[in-house]
Amino acid sequence: MTGTTIAWPRALDAARTWVADPGPAAEAVTAALADAPCFQNRDFPLSPLPVLVRGAAAGALRQPLQEYVRLLGHVVRLYREHPEVRAWFGLPEAAERLIAADTGPDDAPWVCRLDGYLEQGTERLLLLENNADAPAGTLFTARINDTVRRAGDALDPAARRPLSPLTYGGDRFLDALRSAAAAAAARTPGKAARPTGVAVLQPEGAANRESREMVAEFQRLGLDAFLADPRTLRVDGGRARFGSRAADLCWNKVNTVSWHAMAADPDLLAVWERALRDTPLVHVNPFGARYVAENKLSLAFVQERRFAALFDDAQRALAARLLPWARRLGAGATGPDGSTSLAEELLERQGDYVLKEPYDIRGDGVSIGQDLPRGAWRAAVHRAVDAGHLVQRRVPPVRYPVLTAGSPQVDMMAISLDAYVLGGQLAGFGSKGSHHAKVNVFQGGRKLAVHVTTGDER
Repeated sequence: MTGTTIAWPRALDAARTWVADPGPAAEAVTAALADAPCFQNRDFPLSPLPVLVRGAAAGALRQPLQEYVRLLGHVVRLYREHPEVRAWFGLPEAAERLIAADTGPDDAPWVCRLDGYLEQGTERLLLLENNADAPAGTLFTARINDTVRRAGDALDPAARRPLSPLTYGGDRFLDALRSAAAAAAARTPGKAARPTGVAVLQPEGAANRESREMVAEFQRLGLDAFLADPRTLRVDGGRARFGSRAADLCWNKVNTVSWHAMAADPDLLAVWERALRDTPLVHVNPFGARYVAENKLSLAFVQERRFAALFDDAQRALAARLLPWARRLGAGATGPDGSTSLAEELLERQGDYVLKEPYDIRGDGVSIGQDLPRGAWRAAVHRAVDAGHLVQRRVPPVRYPVLTAGSPQVDMMAISLDAYVLGGQLAGFGSKGSHHAKVNVFQGGRKLAVHVTTGDER
């Protein structure tokens, strides 16, 4: 069905209110920003209009999204149990060793952001990837949702406000980390069930604003929280220590691409194995979630015919509902018809497909056929064939009105709809908007608030 996810009447009414009299609108945003905590890793104009999602649609997404995270956990278990699955993913030895050492709270990602598009024309949510490497926005999404709500309240105090489910602040995120520790202790005796020392991992000198704000938030809530360079880890007296400071839990904000480089150091790899196996340290997310569930090839793995018997009917139906068509590119790979060479299909129907490296940062490893000159796309296809990258059907995203406070102009931007799942439970939604093919804050986009409507949705 069409038009069932976005609350369009409310969204258009709200947009009209903001642009009809730009002066008071700008004042409301200025006042909200003056009292707002930091919510940006990269500066961008705040749109006072949230993405308004119908409550019924959000409710209908809860169970499938939670089940998808459980499906990712199933993929990690299959990786542990089946040599042919490990061979298919082809991870380096360092990754294998870290996954084996790190049992964690569960095989599924404990904290993740599922990035998706509402497909233009149907508004069906399709998941483009799973971010399990301590995804950006875990803290800041709640803050931007709340800031936009307060701006709306200031502009029109009598208005009936929608509900934003991700305005919880740092305490709910901290609750998720604490529950991860309790689950890890139940799974592996000796792990810290009640962590007091929490390390937020970032290379020295490279900490972003969200990491610093997270440390401050955790300290305010009574924890001994600190930024730590993962290369300073040592094991002393049965404890994991970063420099001189002990940690019972670490929130790993180092992206997986960077971990590949770090894990190439055999001494560092050995000390991480020891800390994960022999100390109370709980690592969130565990390396199975990072290296396997985070791997974009997992989107193809759950659709591979040769592995279909490893999934039950409900799991296969869930993948078909939530994922665009995807395959791993390589010799012998075929297109959607099951017979045409996939490489030939990509060259013939360039605008229909996207190529993705298994791990990337800020969209740098994504090649969108519709966005590239013919020669550049051909070169990208040849590289992807050699490396065995992911091929995914391109999903045209819904466009939504995005505003700038004080301006009467409305920009229709492509938007994402991203779901945050904490401890296996849907915590809420975030969004990004952009005029560019890659809807990414670090590639010219901006972060948008998401509010879920309540009451009469017309």
